[in-house]
Amino acid sequence: MVVNDVVPALPPNAVAETNRETLARLQHDLAWIDLQLQTATDEYRMYVYDGLEQPYWGYCVESARVDSSRDILVLMRSSGSRARASTLRWIPMSKVYTRKHALLLYEVVDTEGPAEDVMIKILQVFRDVFEYAVEYGWSYEQRLEFYHAFPFEGLSTLEAVKAFRPILFGCPAFSGYEQKGPESE
Repeated sequence: MVVNDVVPALPPNAVAETNRETLARLQHDLAWIDLQLQTATDEYRMYVYDGLEQPYWGYCVESARVDSSRDILVLMRSSGSRARASTLRWIPMSKVYTRKHALLLYEVVDTEGPAEDVMIKILQVFRDVFEYAVEYGWSYEQRLEFYHAFPFEGLSTLEAVKAFRPILFGCPAFSGYEQKGPESE
């Protein structure tokens, strides 16, 4: 079932993150990345192989837990390409793989994803967006529409992310929002 053309319905018995939980996760992950305890690309850029569809690289943008089980679902935003439009899909965590695991298990290399420094800057933009989402009470649909529209493929350099930030926060969807912290450099 699909809520609309962009937003996939939450699977039965699944409970998605709240805006506040997403913000807390992003803040936590960025702190651990800063301490070099994890990497942005291993946490957010993943290979999806579910045995049903063509495998693909994508971005892990959100998670959900399934009530009365230990299952975790991740919302994957596929990389758009000439052959495939970007899509959002809920996938069991057991069907997504880090770059290292994709290489070891399936002998595939991510040649199109962002470098680590670029992925960190993208996560900083996401953190700032979710400060807004918490303050203004974004709905499930608004969050997923943001994920779908986010131009991952166009942000392949630090300069591109820096140039995109004022465009994003200058659009009407963010009117009235003032960034609380220093702008990410």
